[in-house]
Amino acid sequence: MEKTPYAYEFLWHQIELGYNEIRKKKYKELLEKFIFDEEIRKRVQKKNDYRSRDYEGGLLETTASLVSLSLCTYDNYPEIDIDLILTAIIMYAVCKTYTKKECYELVKDYPELVPFLFKKQRKKPSLELSVFDALIKFDAKIFIALNKKRKREHNKRRR
Repeated sequence: MEKTPYAYEFLWHQIELGYNEIRKKKYKELLEKFIFDEEIRKRVQKKNDYRSRDYEGGLLETTASLVSLSLCTYDNYPEIDIDLILTAIIMYAVCKTYTKKECYELVKDYPELVPFLFKKQRKKPSLELSVFDALIKFDAKIFIALNKKRKREHNKRRR
């Protein structure tokens, strides 16, 4: 596949649904600078997600999926800091369009976000970091397994 099969507008809508669930003003203000900027949106749309969706729009597709999975997780575990997780997921995508140094400059005033975006900065695991990491792995596993299943089914039909 060369490009996501989903419309970019649909994927951005999914991300915006997550953004709208964030209650902490400081996180909303940070994200507003990026997710509504047309240039950044275009940059995110062009990026692959090399972990699983290695095609144009893959990063955007992964981010939309992670936002949705985060909200489902929060429905079952309302004690987690969903604002922090959603912000980290969205900034993770934004940061993929910058160098590490540039990304750090964007989030340095949010020290609680730094461990999500820079693994070397993790001193001790938190519940939210564990959820963040698990969601990323879970999403990639599902996507890869579905792709294998689709290929098998496609090959069966061709015979």
